[in-house]
Amino acid sequence: MANFHNRGSARPWVLRSAVLLVAAYVLLFTVPDCGTLGKAVYIFVTYNFAMTVAFTLLNCAINAMPVYMSNHSASRASAYSIRMIFAGLVQMIFSMLCLNIVDAMGGGQRGWILMAAILATISFVVCLIVYFGTRETVTEVQKTEETVPFKTAILAVLKNKYWFLVLGMILIIVFHQVAALTVGVYYAKYILFDEKLAGSLVTYHHLGAAVGMLAMPFILKGNISKKKAVVAAAWCMLAGALVSVFRSDGLFLILSLALRGCGFGVVNSLYYGMLADSVDYGEWKTGIRSAAVTTSAGSVGQKLGAGLGAALIGLALSASGYSGLLAQQPAAALTCIRFIFTQFPVILYVALLVLMHFYDLDEQLPKIKQELEQRAAGTAEV
Repeated sequence: MANFHNRGSARPWVLRSAVLLVAAYVLLFTVPDCGTLGKAVYIFVTYNFAMTVAFTLLNCAINAMPVYMSNHSASRASAYSIRMIFAGLVQMIFSMLCLNIVDAMGGGQRGWILMAAILATISFVVCLIVYFGTRETVTEVQKTEETVPFKTAILAVLKNKYWFLVLGMILIIVFHQVAALTVGVYYAKYILFDEKLAGSLVTYHHLGAAVGMLAMPFILKGNISKKKAVVAAAWCMLAGALVSVFRSDGLFLILSLALRGCGFGVVNSLYYGMLADSVDYGEWKTGIRSAAVTTSAGSVGQKLGAGLGAALIGLALSASGYSGLLAQQPAAALTCIRFIFTQFPVILYVALLVLMHFYDLDEQLPKIKQELEQRAAGTAEV
């Protein structure tokens, strides 16, 4: 049993999934010359192996780790916040350097395979640092979860109202990304008449997001509750959306995306910490500690939101008469693109404010933690 506690519950999965991810990265770009159908099947299988299996396992393990590493809500929130800051920075840097790396490796499929190998090696080294550089010290979590059947943990999570509230918040944030970034490509091409501006729109959003993320350590140090921070971020995003409703070009468009991005950066840095807090609430309410299942809502929300968002936007564009084969889109399609990019976000951010109206876990958490400690002490005495 001592060996189990030394290794942890989430940490071993960081190492296991890292091995799968290394293989997935390389396989994804090593497409064999097996005909059009064969290539399509290979790409489908390897992409889903990489994203649905390997990355999901690693992401779920990383999301759960802070719950096993600390019982302190602010420490967990800081860990998640710092993670999202570095994730955003790495994403931006790699987006800028990816094609340059491929060209430096000789270009073509060989260049992509070598680039994937480099990325896989870096990822594996980082996972090793995480595995050997961290410890899961909240051993009562592990002891409690060892005997909890998966079905019981799922049923307990379904009784956790804050889990649903945070899941709704994650869905809104993913819908925001789809509306602002994915539809931004259509907006640049058909409304601004310059598809090359799509990259600039993403940059304006990401710069705002970087500001929001970098502000998080100071927000958390200032003892501002997570709810207040999310509410402030929602108002910031709403202000940005309203700017684009009235004027969506030039400096107004830049301001709109920067404000939306800034709010996104704050919320994106906080929701994993809020999921971790919902673990404590779930244990207090049901007596069942289900950290891994509860924190998996992050991955569930991201995949569900991305899938639903893309599907709904595709249906809306199709219903409006959009066709990528047309040089000039019908008026209804242009109206649809404008609505999704400028007006639909207003609905999203108002919905986020409504969700936060019902979120009051920050105020209850100190009392909940105290009662959980008393329960644990009573169990230890028995």
